[in-house]
Amino acid sequence: MEFTKNDMKITKGVAILFMLLLHLFCRKEVNGLYDTFPIINGVPLMYYIGLFGDACVPMFCFASGYGLFVSINKEKGSIIKKNLTRIFKLLINFWIILVLFVAIGFLAGKAEILPGSPSKFFLNFFVLSNSYNGAWWFLQTYIILVFLAPPLFQVIKKYNSILLVLISGFIYVVTYIQRIKHVLDLGDNSALNMIVNASVLVGTSQLPFIIGAIFAKDKLYSKIYNKANSFSMKNALCLLGILLLVIIHAFYESMIIAPITGIAFICLFNLMDKKEGFKKILDYVGNHSTNIWLTHMFFYMTIFPKLTFALKYPILIFCWLIILCLISSYLINAIYKPIIRSIDKKKFLLNNVKRAVG
Repeated sequence: MEFTKNDMKITKGVAILFMLLLHLFCRKEVNGLYDTFPIINGVPLMYYIGLFGDACVPMFCFASGYGLFVSINKEKGSIIKKNLTRIFKLLINFWIILVLFVAIGFLAGKAEILPGSPSKFFLNFFVLSNSYNGAWWFLQTYIILVFLAPPLFQVIKKYNSILLVLISGFIYVVTYIQRIKHVLDLGDNSALNMIVNASVLVGTSQLPFIIGAIFAKDKLYSKIYNKANSFSMKNALCLLGILLLVIIHAFYESMIIAPITGIAFICLFNLMDKKEGFKKILDYVGNHSTNIWLTHMFFYMTIFPKLTFALKYPILIFCWLIILCLISSYLINAIYKPIIRSIDKKKFLLNNVKRAVG
């Protein structure tokens, strides 16, 4: 009983909802943006809910590592070529969003930010900067992980999984410390800073990515599922487990534990029996997760913060931001999907020509 492709898409859907909660509500000083009731020890309850959302990136990395490991094992032909195609399609999606929101920002009177200087635009365009949108940092990291996936997976197949997790965990802790504490002070060397920053972000993302691949290699979820399925109150126990994860993270607020909470949540959530309607909603969100990830910060921070927080109550703000992102996603897809269909059609015709000639 392994994770299916649909399970991983739903996982990404939940991860993007966690990302919205994190970015909207993981703040103790609300400054009148929204209603803070209820309060726990002087801190809004929504802060702790938003805090748990820092599991979003580890969840996405786990799902990507798991999915890529399965698909690369099944795929025939050049893995590098197929990974390049994956990245190119993602970049097309990103470039559409970049141009669209730079235009919207310019029309909204934000020209000093969007586009700003030509160098600023091209650094964002080539994924060397995320100055337009802070959430774009993961785009560069994801691209690097996809490039590293084939050799990484060869190592994962060859060596002991526990040893690999220990080494990966050590890399994670070291790069996490550098990310938070900036132990290495590189001064004003922008090129070196860029390389170190990229390495640090990959280092803090590779642990759940590798664990996702290990889950696929060792079929760990099947083992967990077979044991958990023997419990008569499985759903209640999984809900209790998720609640405990939230409480533990509320007491220990450091995001260093995000890979643990994220991977534990994935297992507990997928073990639960869910209604078909609920799964369809999460599947729908999963289909739009890339566009929501790449656009949501424009709404709540850069271009339309007053519009996003206009409803004052957290649940309404959360739903309203989802609606705004979904509207933009349909517009993006109206441009993106015809381009991808055209690329796939040309690729299909080219392959047929090669077969005929061969």
